[in-house]
Parts: sequence; C-alpha cells; structure tokens
Amino acid sequence: MVRFKWLATVLAGLLLASCATQRPAPAALSQLPAQYHVSGRVAVNAAGKGYNARFSWSHASTLDTVDISNPLGQVLARLELDGDDARFFDGSGKLRAADDIEALSERELGWRLPASGLRFWLLGLADPGRPAIWTKLSDANQLEQDGWTIRYPLETAGTAPTRLTLSRPDLEVRIALYDWQLASSTP
Repeated sequence: MVRFKWLATVLAGLLLASCATQRPAPAALSQLPAQYHVSGRVAVNAAGKGYNARFSWSHASTLDTVDISNPLGQVLARLELDGDDARFFDGSGKLRAADDIEALSERELGWRLPASGLRFWLLGLADPGRPAIWTKLSDANQLEQDGWTIRYPLETAGTAPTRLTLSRPDLEVRIALYDWQLASSTP
C-alpha cells in the first residue's frame, strides 16, 4: 500500500509538472542578451554511449551557470563559466576547476561540452568572435563553427530555437529548449 501511495504521488507530481505553463521561445535575436535563462533536455550520443539529462542554463554578463539534472530533477552537476575560468561541482558539491571548460567537461562528463560557443548557439547565434559558416538547407538552417555542425529546424525560424542538434564525427548532442526567460530591457 505504501508503494502504491508513493507511486501515485510521483505520477501526480509528474502530471502536474507536465501541465505547467512554459514560457514560449522569444523572437529571434541578433546579439547575445545581457541576461537569459532557459531550461531544456539534452540527449548525448558519445562514441556509442547514450546519456540523457535535463539542464537549466543561466547567463548574466560574463557568468554562465549550468545545472545538469537527471530526469527526476536531482542535480548531478553544476558548471560555472566565468570569463576564462571554469568550475565543475559534482552532485555532492565537490569542486573541480580548470582553465578550459571543454577539457574539464570531457574529464568529468565523458564528452566535450562546447560551452563557450553554446551560450550563443542556444539562441540561434554564431559566436561573433569566431569564424562561422551559415547554410540554409531544405529542412534546417545549419551553422558550422569551431569544428561543430549545429542544425536548427526551419519551423523555429523567426524565434529563438526550441530544438537544435550539435554534431561532430564522434559526438551528437540533441537539445530541446523550453521555459525561456530574457532580461527585460526596461527598468
């Protein structure tokens, strides 16, 4: 009986969470806003191994904070990017630091998180400080930058992305974005 009550409580919570109103994607952006927050899901295929997680990404000035959680919401890791510094906190809060977030994420997650470019790519933008090639395909807009191919489905044209796929020869990362929050430009 206790198991049934626990299962019913969990299912009711999941049902209520699925009915929660999500903030829609904002209109397409031409530059990185000073502040934003977005939640989403990520599926990673790295060298034949699959990983799924939820994430919450907050950007404010030079600080990016990414919380990675399991499908039930338990935080597994936190990444903090502050200028050139990168910090990784595991689920127990233990800190690991490095100068290079890509190397740090590979060491801790098993795959290279392209965080420096991703802060732009989530918004459908190329990193303005790096060479980029945009291509319009029949089903997607495609960006090539820093050795990554980023595809945005055409149905999201005119808004910030709700889905994108990042790929390179040994890795594919599929991202679904929801609950966008952009800082207001009014006081």
